[in-house]
Amino acid sequence: MSSVERNLNMDIHVNSLLAAMFSHPSEVLVNRILSPMEKRCVLAAWASDAFAVRDNPWLRELPGSANPVPVKDILAALRQLDDEDDNGPPPLHGGAALRMPMLEEPAAAVGF
Repeated sequence: MSSVERNLNMDIHVNSLLAAMFSHPSEVLVNRILSPMEKRCVLAAWASDAFAVRDNPWLRELPGSANPVPVKDILAALRQLDDEDDNGPPPLHGGAALRMPMLEEPAAAVGF
C-alpha cells in the first residue's frame, strides 16, 4: 500500500492505535516510516479532547506515555510539520494581479 493510499484511509481509530506507539511528539517528528500526513494525524489525535486529562485540560494522557504531555508540546510539533511544508514554492497572491482587465467602463457597457 502506497503512502498516498495510507493517507486516504486514515481515520480516528487508526490514529489512536498509531498514537499508542509513541510517548512524546518529538518521537513522532523523527519517525522515518510515517509520512508527514500520518504524523499530522497522530499529533491531531493527541491534541483532541479525547486524550484530555480530567481537571487539567492543558495536558494530554497519551496511550504510550507514562506521564501527561502538555498540549503546547503537541501544537509545537504540528507547527514544526507546517514549517517543513512551507519549504515549497510560495503561494500565489490574489488581488488585482489575477483579475481580468476591464475592456470598457462599466457604465459604457450598460449603455448609460
